[in-house]
Amino acid sequence: MEISIEKLVSLVTAEVVKELVKQGVKVTSPSGPVLNANETSSLNTKVQKINMSKYKTPVLTENHIRRLHVLTGAVVVPKGTIVTPKAKELIREKQIDVVVE
Repeated sequence: MEISIEKLVSLVTAEVVKELVKQGVKVTSPSGPVLNANETSSLNTKVQKINMSKYKTPVLTENHIRRLHVLTGAVVVPKGTIVTPKAKELIREKQIDVVVE
């Protein structure tokens, strides 16, 4: 088995956050709560649908990927979405699956 240091840090961080939330600590980030007390998502299994309704041709950018929840393991995008090179790089680094609907 092989795991990148980035993935390992992400996994450890997620476990620490989950434990803190269980103890009643409110863990936040600039984008809001990291994990709600009633959220029971397991590690990196959170799936987020990215709204591309404003795009004539949907484009998944690096910025979209950077704004994802820390526990995101997959993103759902519309068929025909263009993925920028920087977004592809981050997707590989964060080991996120891209699901086309």
